[in-house]
Amino acid sequence: MDRDDAPQVTGAVEIAVVPWHDDDAARLREEQQTELAGRYDGEGDIEPILPPEQMLGTVLVRVGGEVAGCGALRDGGGYGPGYGELKRMYVRPAFRRRGLSRLILLELERIAREYGLARLILETGVRQHEAIGLYRSSGYRRIAGYGPYATEVRSVCYARWLAPDAGTRVLVINGTVGAGKTTIAAAAAALLGERQVPHAWLDADVFRRVWPTPPGDPFAQQVVFAQLAAIAPNLAAHGYWRVLLADVVEDPADRERYEAAFDGADVAIVRLTVSEASRLARLTEREDDRSARDWHLARTVELDRILDTAGLDDVVVDNDGRPPREVAAEVLAAAGWVEEC
Repeated sequence: MDRDDAPQVTGAVEIAVVPWHDDDAARLREEQQTELAGRYDGEGDIEPILPPEQMLGTVLVRVGGEVAGCGALRDGGGYGPGYGELKRMYVRPAFRRRGLSRLILLELERIAREYGLARLILETGVRQHEAIGLYRSSGYRRIAGYGPYATEVRSVCYARWLAPDAGTRVLVINGTVGAGKTTIAAAAAALLGERQVPHAWLDADVFRRVWPTPPGDPFAQQVVFAQLAAIAPNLAAHGYWRVLLADVVEDPADRERYEAAFDGADVAIVRLTVSEASRLARLTEREDDRSARDWHLARTVELDRILDTAGLDDVVVDNDGRPPREVAAEVLAAAGWVEEC
């Protein structure tokens, strides 16, 4: 597949819906399987044969009359009500980087809406970086492996709700030690409550209070994500589709981990910044135990530098000497949740 930010195709491009057994489409699917085997050390597709009766639509693209790419939509009702599954997305190498994959994707989404589907899911591989880029830039978010891919370590799965504002939205309030994450999360929750917006707010530190921590994971982040994944279905079942989360985000892979924990959530990360002097003063006052205080005073400086270098945030908000309600309103507005108060 090709990765690009918008369809940019020149020449005569034809997009057609064809039968699953169309000769040209079948030939492209064979080429795709051959290419994937080459990428994955000769291993074939987990589902080499797809049941024709489950296929809702097959899309074929031609450029200048020459067959260039294909994609298919499968009935995914077995994975969830109103689900469809994207399959056999492929563009021939000579036609890549022209926006054809995105055109195929848009056409399959159109077909899905005609069928009244609510959500599309898909699987791709960890070595298909261009495919991952296409799906992420098209609004697809990471989910846990499903069906035959549940335990496949070289598979990554994504999903997209077709209706606006469907699914869970997670706002992660990031920041170094002493930045005020918990205080601002609580203030943001109060603002949402005033606006009668159903929500949940969680402090990740509650979940990492374990001993001993997992090997190689001093801050028990593995435990945090496992706990979030366990809680998420319960929150969704009770109608809490917006989740505020106070946590530290220093690993680039964490965004997709949050998405997967909350079943393909739309994740916004907002970092709070506070001057070093203010943070040191807060922590000195807050921590009574000397050894804990010394650790926190050193960690706030170290972590602030790590977060600055990582640059994983969507927005940065100043939290130095400002009323929590004011900062919380700016955080919610920056995440696109509510207009700034």
